[in-house]
Amino acid sequence: MNKRVLGKLASLMLIFSLCVSLLQPFAAKADNGIPDESPQLEKGQVMEGEFDQPGQVHWYKIIPTQEEIAKDSHMRIKFTGSFEGAVSAYPSLERAEKDETFESYRAYVSTEAPVQIEMPHAWTGPYYIKVEFYGGYYDEMDMEMDPEAEEPYEPLNFTYQIGYEGVKLPPGTILGEACPVELSTEKKASAVEILSQLRSVRDNLLSKTEQGKQLSTLYYKMAPYLVTKMVLDKNIKETVYKDLVQLKPLFKDIAANSDQSSYRFSVNDQKAINELYEIVIKNVPDHVKAEIEQKALEIGLITLADQKVSDVLRKSNLAFSNSDTNRIIVKLKDGKIVSGLQQKAKTLGLSIASLKSNDRVLGNTFVLKANSNVQELAKQFSKLPEVEYAEPVQKYHKQSQDIHYQYQWSLENTGQDSGKTAADIRYEKLQQLVNQSNLQDVLIAVVDTGVDNTLADLEEKVILDGYDFVNRDNDPYDDEGHGTHVAGIIAAASDNNYSIAGINQKAKILPVKVLDASGSGDSDQIALGIKYAVDHDAKVINLSLGGGKSRVIEEMLKYAASKNVTVVAASGNDGSMEVSHPASSDRAIAVGATSRLDIVSDYSNYGEGLDLVAPGTEIPSLLPDGNVTFLSGTSMAAPHVSAVAGLLLAQNPNLKPAEIKKILTETADNVAVEDVNNDEGYYDPEYPIPTQPTQPGYDKVSGWGRLNAWSALSAADLNVAVNDLTDNDTKVTGTAKKDTKIEVKNGDNLLGTATAEADGKFIVTIQPQMANQILQLSAKNGKSETKVKVIVKDTLVPEMPFVNNVTNLDEVVTGEAAVGTIVKVKTTSTVLGEAETDANGHFTVKIKKQKDGTSLYVTATSLSGKESEAAKVIVLDKIAPAAPKVNAVSDRDQSVTGTTEANATAIVKSNGKTIGSNKADAKGKFSVTVKKQKAGTVLLVTAKDASGNVSKTTKVVVKDKTPPALPKVKVVTDQDKLITGTTEANATVVVKLKGKTIASKKANAKGKFSIVIKKQKAGTVLMVTAKDAAGNVSKAVKVTVKDKTPPAAPKVNAVTNQHKVVTGKTEAKATVVVKLKGKVIGTKKADAKGNFKVAIKKKKAGTVLTVTAKDSAGNISKTTKVTVKKLKK
Repeated sequence: MNKRVLGKLASLMLIFSLCVSLLQPFAAKADNGIPDESPQLEKGQVMEGEFDQPGQVHWYKIIPTQEEIAKDSHMRIKFTGSFEGAVSAYPSLERAEKDETFESYRAYVSTEAPVQIEMPHAWTGPYYIKVEFYGGYYDEMDMEMDPEAEEPYEPLNFTYQIGYEGVKLPPGTILGEACPVELSTEKKASAVEILSQLRSVRDNLLSKTEQGKQLSTLYYKMAPYLVTKMVLDKNIKETVYKDLVQLKPLFKDIAANSDQSSYRFSVNDQKAINELYEIVIKNVPDHVKAEIEQKALEIGLITLADQKVSDVLRKSNLAFSNSDTNRIIVKLKDGKIVSGLQQKAKTLGLSIASLKSNDRVLGNTFVLKANSNVQELAKQFSKLPEVEYAEPVQKYHKQSQDIHYQYQWSLENTGQDSGKTAADIRYEKLQQLVNQSNLQDVLIAVVDTGVDNTLADLEEKVILDGYDFVNRDNDPYDDEGHGTHVAGIIAAASDNNYSIAGINQKAKILPVKVLDASGSGDSDQIALGIKYAVDHDAKVINLSLGGGKSRVIEEMLKYAASKNVTVVAASGNDGSMEVSHPASSDRAIAVGATSRLDIVSDYSNYGEGLDLVAPGTEIPSLLPDGNVTFLSGTSMAAPHVSAVAGLLLAQNPNLKPAEIKKILTETADNVAVEDVNNDEGYYDPEYPIPTQPTQPGYDKVSGWGRLNAWSALSAADLNVAVNDLTDNDTKVTGTAKKDTKIEVKNGDNLLGTATAEADGKFIVTIQPQMANQILQLSAKNGKSETKVKVIVKDTLVPEMPFVNNVTNLDEVVTGEAAVGTIVKVKTTSTVLGEAETDANGHFTVKIKKQKDGTSLYVTATSLSGKESEAAKVIVLDKIAPAAPKVNAVSDRDQSVTGTTEANATAIVKSNGKTIGSNKADAKGKFSVTVKKQKAGTVLLVTAKDASGNVSKTTKVVVKDKTPPALPKVKVVTDQDKLITGTTEANATVVVKLKGKTIASKKANAKGKFSIVIKKQKAGTVLMVTAKDAAGNVSKAVKVTVKDKTPPAAPKVNAVTNQHKVVTGKTEAKATVVVKLKGKVIGTKKADAKGNFKVAIKKKKAGTVLTVTAKDSAGNISKTTKVTVKKLKK
């Protein structure tokens, strides 16, 4: 059957199967010594040999030439013989003497078919070959060849031919031999699963212990006979397959849990084991049968029913794990003593021991042995006042997977095997740079499963100062293969014609074994291993392992950091969104894995804390069996980074771990991310995943990108350091080696160039770039060329400007804002002006004068276009209102009115005292209520606006609007030529007749007046008014000219003694009064013509009557005397 790497498949016949094969070397007692002069095989030649007695051994040796080593990867050793026996190849005399080799370098002979062993050119040699003769098959089994033959078979001499040829094999392509299990399962339904499970049993169980190796050795001896019998007897082949199917659940559990399997053998399992055992016993020679029976007795092969596999393996010394997780690590606080801890442990029945006594770092850390319930016990101890922390010992595992593809694509990817061209670490250019540089050796610790230092590519690289914390000795030999594979990636010698080229030819490897033969180890062992590496001057520690977080490991990482030791760790192979510990520590460089397609591998753990990725899928490197083998995992990615970290320190030993991480991440190349099975966008409301924003250029799947070794070392060689760049900057600045050419690009867009000056400084002028853009700064000088990521940092929005007061008189806006910003002054819709702040942040923006009350908005805008919050400024009113326009105010008014600035307050003062104020309306009209003021009073009126500006004063004299009182006019008669009276002082008295002024005169200071007029007829109506100085005219006094002219003496007709009337003529309508001796004896009013007739009594003649006429004004005429005459008869 053709197998890829690991050789023959064998079974654990004596316990649970027929077939088992070894990956690791095993030792057994050699039957014969090695002759000093063993025949030497030459390439392409064939030698012959002959056996005549079972148990005979022949030895050969091979000493390859340098030409062979340069041309061939393997020696194909060919053997042809027709007997039962074996051929073994050894890489050295020492191993040959111990019969110590790998199962893939052993072959058994059972037919005429040729035997081949592919022996790699991985050691310096000489190589030795042992040929063993077990005898003829029928002779050993005491069987007849032909039942009808008359005579039994007679033993004969057995001849063989041996030789080798050179071949060049790709990694992992190695042919294997037939095995009974493979033969029995050929073309069967369960074959693939059974063989896969048995391979796991072989790799993870039997190859890990001496007892397991001895069982495999025994199987190796019996296999030829079983294979021959199964070929001849189909029934046996079917029986074996049936029994293997019965044992399939057993294989599955052991494959999954190895020596920790809790599977119990069933009754049917026991029957299958017994049946297989009987097949073996009946079909092997006696000398092999005796060994099998002895082993069966030791194991208790026939009494396995109802027993746990783990118990059987432990009793049989087949359990390999040195791990005991029923332990608790306890660290005391500084200054605390162990007595309290000891008392607590004693109370609980626990043993206690120092993790590492007399050590200033780990001397106060102790390990408690517990039988069960370690989680609860750890909680109890963590609560003790003297305890800093307590945690269960945790299990850590290697971080790798086995897959095969094209050879060393990670160093130089030309697109082979469907890969992506240049998806590598730029190894060829890296070596050109290394070869021209004067680099120091750097010690890199591989804290792993150990390292095989016997391989030609590693014998000069691995120092002999390592330690094995699994077996507690100073021989950190690799019994698993993982650590050797890691060391080969880092430091395998180049240009020596052997196997592969390591990345760092200046590296020395310090092997520290902390993982056992299963690839597992405990947290306390790993912590001790890290400290050992630090204390033995390792500058870089590679941790291709991982598990849950451990405080004791974290403490050792802190210790390493304090000593400036760079720690590189694998992120893990669970394909989960959580980086395993110790990679998750901020004191380690966490490395994920990529494939030859430059895609992040789907198994690579990712998430917060991942720093970068490196080639990790299908990486070829050395295993202890000398073959170059493909393995996959973040375990293979981490040593790529460790190797380059070592080169950086070889170039500059003063670099700190943080500086190394910075160089590696800044120079990493962008890679594709393929994350189909782990969608971080999935949301479970019951268990929400907290999310945090990531930095530009970083993603949680690939970190800062894929390792570029050439770019990283070039950055160190050129001393490239780039100052922080913000989205406000117009210059990229930094330092580099003199005359280094600098280019800055954003994608394909060239932003600027410069050359480092003699002092190393460079300045590249660029346009401001948007925040979170990733620029590429290329630096080139000779063989060194690097590209450094420059992330444009996002600046804060500028603070709101401070603005000084702005008035309606100002033509500038001043204040302070962030330095380098553009200050804009705007209204709601219009930019009025802008200006840049000076070096001190002051600004002056020119604007046109603005109306008071106008809202201005002042912002500061950075070069990146970020605009601050606007400072709102109201234009202040510094222009006083115009002097109010005040309407005339009279002494009759009770308000002062006028117009002024809209909404201004009008204030009226008299004699310096405010007598009234009121706010003007939106149109500026005002009305201020005041008490009536005397005419002539001076009022001062001002306007005060909302800003407190006061106008000039408007002076108002209270006008006289009160007319004089009615003049007091004395009676005017028709005899008067003067009108007199009194009025308001100094008023002008006007006399009008029928609306026409007939006279006027000013009254004196006492108001007396006397006005000359013509005599007026009685009854004439005169209108007399007084007009004061203000022009106010009093109401008119109506003066009717009184009649002061008496009527003329009445003309009286003669009166006789017979008359009873006195008649005559007088003034019209005058009243005629007739008196006698002063006594009125009769009166009568004259008619309109003056005729009157006054009735009287007859009077005696001679009586003297007096007649007067009295007019309506009371004027009485002169008396007319009338003597009564005697009527003559």
